[in-house]
This record gives sequence, structure tokens and C-alpha cells, in this order.
Amino acid sequence: MPANCQRFYTATGAARPCITLYTRFNHNSISSFCGRRGYASSACFRPDLQRTLLTNSNRRTHTFLPNSQRMSTLPNLENNMARAIIHPTIESIRSVRKSFDPSVSVGFVPTMGALHEGHLSLARAARSQNDVVIASIFVNPTQFGEGEDLDKYPRQLEKDVDLLTENGVDHVFAPSSGMMYGKNHTTYVDPKGFDQTKEGTSRPNHFRGVATIVTKLLNIVQPTNAYFGQKDAVQCVVIRRIVDDLDMDVNVQIMDTVREKDGLAMSSRNAYLTPEERDKAPIVYKALCAAREVFESRWARGMEELDANDLQEVVEKALETEPLITEVQYVAIDDLETMQPLSKVGNGGCIVSLACILGSVRLIDNIVLR
Repeated sequence: MPANCQRFYTATGAARPCITLYTRFNHNSISSFCGRRGYASSACFRPDLQRTLLTNSNRRTHTFLPNSQRMSTLPNLENNMARAIIHPTIESIRSVRKSFDPSVSVGFVPTMGALHEGHLSLARAARSQNDVVIASIFVNPTQFGEGEDLDKYPRQLEKDVDLLTENGVDHVFAPSSGMMYGKNHTTYVDPKGFDQTKEGTSRPNHFRGVATIVTKLLNIVQPTNAYFGQKDAVQCVVIRRIVDDLDMDVNVQIMDTVREKDGLAMSSRNAYLTPEERDKAPIVYKALCAAREVFESRWARGMEELDANDLQEVVEKALETEPLITEVQYVAIDDLETMQPLSKVGNGGCIVSLACILGSVRLIDNIVLR
């Protein structure tokens, strides 16, 4: 590695793949260095994929992302942490992806931004299991229904990119709505049967929007592994279904729901809760835990199967104890693989999921019983 360059690392300490630097000193000389776990060329970036870096001589090297109007700056490299590169165009992120050697594993974490620890745990999982990590930040309009919170959904790109950088993400795909849905866009992915689930009934066309954007993102990024959180239970089943049905070459990794200390599932929409509502919100998880207690005690009562209605009733009664819950939209007892409703629950287990309105905020959560 040339003496006038530093080696840059992810937040977790893993050296980044080979990067080509265009320097402003030594007559615009080009210096390349490698630093990915001991091999030199398996993830080389193309020379036109450039970024702003800081050398150990305190001079800036200037690099650019092709066809990008925004640049990812690197405010602090003293701790060997290069900020994740922001890609606002499909062409830009595809250029990076095509630059990797086929042997390089790519982890992908799709998000809508407003990141919390749940998202960041997915980024860390991707970092620990892949050579390169890409995240996306895109508030997808097609999965929001009429009267939902599309316009007020939190948007904080710069803060989110910093958080992703700290958790080992190398590239962030952050397109506009116009980039993802052109003026002549007419094609959607519509998985059959999911609009008839209780979550689908309460949010018409939501899963068409989810399936469409996930298909588009997986097609653009072409990851080895893609990471999703269990909190969105039906969404996880939808994604597995489309990947299987459309023969996509990607491993879908479903990670456990991340919770606050009091049990509330982490969600970007938790920010809408007032202090009083936030104090009462753990009742959602407590209600689900009540169903788990009934399920786990069935053997002591000499029962191999439970009536699904009994589990549903336990959850509903627990929710009814909280006056701030103004509506229970549904409590569902569904099959683990298909999310179709069950009448009996035996050794195969089930997913217990719910949606309710606490104050003015819609909360969802679920637990897997097996």
C-alpha cells in the first residue's frame, strides 16, 4: 500500500474492499490499496466509482459517484471510519454492484429510514456475515393507503447514513420516488391471498406495494443475503413467497424482533406516541405474552391442541384492560408458513399477531409460538 494513503475500515473493524483513490497531489497520481481480510482483488471497485477521502498527509482526494448529484462526505476519518457512500440513482448502485468479483458476498438491508435499534441490528448481522453491506433508505409510497402517514413519515437521511456507517454499512441506496416509479410505471407484483389476511384487510393493497418495492430493490442490488425483521410478520412471509415463486437468487434472513426494555417492539412510528401513550404501550407485548403462557401450559392441562379462538380471546382481553387503546383492529392466529388463519394450534405452532390503535398511533406486533 502506498505510503501516502491510509487503509479505511468499517465501524466493526473489517477492512473495506480494494478502493481506487484519485489524489490531488503527485500530479493526480492514482493509488490503489486493498484491505479486505487478506485478499487483494476480490472486491475491487471500478475507477469511476470515486469518493472524498482524507490521506494521512491531511490533503483531500476527490472522488465522485457517477451520475450522482449528491456526494457522501467523510467528516471524520481519524478513527479509520469512512462514511457510507450515498447512491441516489439506480445506475450508481448498479455500477458498484457490478464492480464486485463474483466471490464477494453482499448483504442488503432495505429500510424506509427513521432508523432505530431494530434496523441497526440487521445492519450488524449483515456486516458479520458478508464482505460488503448495502442498505437502502426509501419511503415507499405504494405501500401506504389513503389516509395513512406517508406525508409525515420521518425522513432524516443524513442522520440515518451516519447510523448505518457506525454499524458497518458500506453503501446506501437512497433513490427518489421518481427514480423508483417513473411516469410510465405500470408493473406491480401482487402476491395472491395476502390481502385476505387480517393485516391485508386492514391495509388494502399494502402487500402489493411491499412485494413490488422489495422485488425492485432485490433486482437492483442483487444481494447474496437480504435481512428483514420479524416484527412485520406477514411481510416476512410475503418476501419469502416472492423470492421462492420468482426464483430469485438471494437468501432471505429473518431476524428476531428487537424490543425496548419494557417489551415494546421497536418501530419508527413509536416516535408518534405521547409520553403517556409510550408509558402504556408495553400492554401490546404483554397481551401477546399472555397467549404464549396459555400455549405453553397446554401440556400441563393434558391438551395436544388448543382452539385458536381461545388464544385470540386471551389477547383481546388483555388489550381491553388499557383505556388508551381505542381500537383493536385484529388479533390473528395464523400458520407460520402461509399466514393463513388456523382453527386449531398444535405442535406445529403459530404466529399470534395484532394491530391496535393506542391514542392515535397504529401499533403492530407478533410472537411465534412453537
